[in-house]
Order: sequence, then C-alpha cells, then structure tokens
Amino acid sequence: LSSIIALVQELLGKVPFVIRSYGKEAMRTLIPHIVFVISTIVIITTDSTIFLRIPRTMCHLISGLFVEQTTQIMLDHMVEEKFSAFRWVMLPQVALAAAMAAGVAVPNDSVDVFFMAYTTGLWVYLALKLKTHVNEICDVLGIWCFDIVSPHPKSKRD
Repeated sequence: LSSIIALVQELLGKVPFVIRSYGKEAMRTLIPHIVFVISTIVIITTDSTIFLRIPRTMCHLISGLFVEQTTQIMLDHMVEEKFSAFRWVMLPQVALAAAMAAGVAVPNDSVDVFFMAYTTGLWVYLALKLKTHVNEICDVLGIWCFDIVSPHPKSKRD
C-alpha cells in the first residue's frame, strides 16, 4: 500500500512539473513504458499461471525489454536525438497481449515456446546492439572500453 501511495505522490508531483518545464513532448518518452506495463499486465491477467510455468523466462523478458528502452533513452539523450516511441522489440509482446485480450485461445505450450524464443532473440539482439554502441562510442572518444590509459589506434592524444 505504501508503494502505491508513493507512486501516486511521485506521479502527481513530477508529471505536472515536467510538463510545465519541458512541455508535453517530454512525456512522449513514457509511451513505450506505459505500453510495456499494460501489455505485461494483460498477459499476466489473461494467463494467470504463466509466472508459475516459466518464471525465469518471464523475468528475463521483462528485464530485457526494460533494458532496451532504458539504454536507448540514455543514448538518445547523450547524442541529442529524439527517442522513438515505437519500439520494434516490443511488437511481439504487444501482439500476443492484444490477441490474449481479444480472447484468442492460445495453448499454454505455444505461449511458453513463444516466450522462450522471444526472450532468447531479445537478449541476442541486446548483446549485439550494446556491443556495437560501446565500440562506436569508444572509437569516437578514442579510448578502449574499461581502459582509458592504453593508447587507442584512433586516439588523438599525442
């Protein structure tokens, strides 16, 4: 109960301040998070045994989707790009949530295999995406990742 009260207090206090300070456009970055939360809640409420059947897969999927959104927001902020509210990696989850909400009967085994494949693909994508971003940032800065002392081939320090 105290968490809910704290959440409501935070939302009522921060959202109007952010809108006054930065305009409604700043709230656009919340759209993927809201869609993510709603689609997750829809899946959990329509299939109440999913966390009992595949708990680690669901936790890995939820954390992977959150990591993708969060890292993209941080990267877009650092390079002063606009954060795209449309997230391709969330499309399978949103589609399944919409199908389940519409009453489409999906067998539990199919849902389990779908989420295992989706989670595996998501984390492979994240590993490649983050590796690429880290390498590009290191090249631009002329440093090695986790080692700023050793000379880098593209370093401008002479």
